[in-house]
Amino acid sequence: MTPVTSARLGAGTLRIVDDYAAQVLRCPPDVARAGGVHLLAVPERGLPAWHGYVMPVLGLSFASGAVVACRPDLLEQLKATLGSDVRLSSLDAAALRRLHRAVRQLLPNAFTLGGDFRVLDASTFAPSAQEDRAEFIADEDASALHLRTRFDGAIFGVRGPHGRLVSYAALKRKSEAVWEIAVATEADYRGRGYARDVVSAASRHTLDAGRIAIYIHDRDNSTSAFVARALGYQMYSEIVLGEY
Repeated sequence: MTPVTSARLGAGTLRIVDDYAAQVLRCPPDVARAGGVHLLAVPERGLPAWHGYVMPVLGLSFASGAVVACRPDLLEQLKATLGSDVRLSSLDAAALRRLHRAVRQLLPNAFTLGGDFRVLDASTFAPSAQEDRAEFIADEDASALHLRTRFDGAIFGVRGPHGRLVSYAALKRKSEAVWEIAVATEADYRGRGYARDVVSAASRHTLDAGRIAIYIHDRDNSTSAFVARALGYQMYSEIVLGEY
């Protein structure tokens, strides 16, 4: 079963994230929570959204049900690919994997993800004890210029040889109230806690700005899941998406 939305998320935080989810799904999350698997044709799924990216398919799965919003021309193909799963009362782990496979088949050239959608506010934040290893990267810093085309918010990093960023967390300002954190660490520098440090710094920056932080990771990325849980990110829903 899809994990239950964490009871540690306060009512105000949940309302903000629900409003954000309703904005991108064009459907209130309570439709999913009421039960059933709802596939919706949403014209906005074919239009550029944050930072010019297009997300033809986006699905959120809660313990009691799911909503999948897709570009209208994909609706019937998605229904056919999912088969009897569309008649389930909710999506279990196996059904979510089938949904992710279906999105990969329909969008072979897109980035796809199936995993957890987690949320952080000030009441649950557990900062890294070594957060000071992460530094704020100035806009003009040459070491992060390649990231500025992908992210529109602040970047925090740990440097390696010659000032190169070997680990970073970058912010996507997804809405006025919600900022998403993305993280990456070079393979040779993993296992040192850098990811936790940079995500902690980016999370603090987000909360200090009066925003809610969200963190989305692949369900099979155990390291990313550990970082999120260690810093206090709480489960909101499971998510499946395809993005260009």
